[in-house]
Amino acid sequence: MELKARVLIVGGGAIGGLFAWRLSLSRDVTVSIVCRSNYTQVKNSGYLISSAQFGSAVYRPKGVYQSVDQAVQTEGSSYDYVIVALKALPNIYDSSERIAAAVGPNTMVILFQNGIGIEEPFAKRFPNNPLVSSVSFVSVKQENQGELRHGGFSLLAAGLHNAPRSLAERYHDRLQFLFAAFESQGVSCMIEADIQPYRWQKHILNGSTNPVSVICGGSSCQEMVKNPHCKWLLEQSMAEIFLLGKTVTGKSFPGVDGIVDPQSATDYIKSIPVPVYTSMLVDSQCKRPMERDVILKNPIALAEKHGVDVPHMRALYALTTMIEEGYSK
Repeated sequence: MELKARVLIVGGGAIGGLFAWRLSLSRDVTVSIVCRSNYTQVKNSGYLISSAQFGSAVYRPKGVYQSVDQAVQTEGSSYDYVIVALKALPNIYDSSERIAAAVGPNTMVILFQNGIGIEEPFAKRFPNNPLVSSVSFVSVKQENQGELRHGGFSLLAAGLHNAPRSLAERYHDRLQFLFAAFESQGVSCMIEADIQPYRWQKHILNGSTNPVSVICGGSSCQEMVKNPHCKWLLEQSMAEIFLLGKTVTGKSFPGVDGIVDPQSATDYIKSIPVPVYTSMLVDSQCKRPMERDVILKNPIALAEKHGVDVPHMRALYALTTMIEEGYSK
């Protein structure tokens, strides 16, 4: 009997649930998932998925756990791949610590997290493991616990973050194996020598619409770009991200979705047929911690390091921080 690669996805929200579903359909891998707030729903009934790209389905993961420790106690720690789909909240917890029990000597760690500067805690904790930074271009939302709504497109772009030259080819082959499993189930995948321009490409929307939507008090992305004043603020913030990203990486962005400047970014938002509400907005409305550090604080620190002026990003960080600190008042 041919052995299948073992995958543990840590974080069973919208991103983790969607990609666990697609990966589980491959005959080459087995997939387990760690859920938190939606554990009971997923454990008992699975995911109810409505996808414009893949159709509707009920996905019942074979292994559903409340914690990484529980998964390891049940299945052992010899995972070939650990995919991190947790929210990146370094001011609240260390994601690398949360997955540590599942990372063995040969485990490849793959980050499906948003934001800038997310890789360093993992590189520090797992210096001898292959670490992959992946950027997901996908519209998916968990509307209720275990209920996912996905649009008509899914793309993963990834690259090795810490690959010694002597091992780079072997690590590349392992990543290629996993991505072939994704591609066999309709997910487009790219492996890049330098993934950071793609990470900054996604950050054009993440770093602008997320904080602005929180400050606007509940507006969809489409509503924001229809308002001329708000559209101006979005485009000013996007211009800072373009300049900072190009300065940090020394490269141009890849232009995914035709986004090559702030104007094309807001035009893209206008073209989306259904209302889009950002993850930071949803977290704010639920009075949960927002990913403000990886979306704003880390880029601002890089701007200081590289001498790039980002006044709009600074203002957005100040305001979202005040809003989050006001939860407990």
